[in-house]
Amino acid sequence: MAKKLKISQVRSVIGSQRKKHRVVMQSLGFRKIHQTLYKNDSPEIRGMLNKVRHLIEWEEVDEKDIPGPAPRKAGFTVIERGTVAEDTAQTGAVEALEDSGSQGGRNAT
Repeated sequence: MAKKLKISQVRSVIGSQRKKHRVVMQSLGFRKIHQTLYKNDSPEIRGMLNKVRHLIEWEEVDEKDIPGPAPRKAGFTVIERGTVAEDTAQTGAVEALEDSGSQGGRNAT
């Protein structure tokens, strides 16, 4: 199997001495501290890791050891509809509003 690199950010880029370090961390794909990324093992990536080695921890892993994506949860809660009596009460109220609105219009004839 192909080798991958498991890279985790362990220190903040705020205290970093050089702007180059921030650019390298962004190009690797890091957005926040304690984030873990999996990258293909290549000389380019190794060079980037060497540049910011004081901000990260990394290790070689097999591709089969990489966990799958976490299941996403909806950002809202689905509430089931009530009984039929509640639905008719709501639609009846809406119909009553519509009837009163048509009688009190601008030019009622």
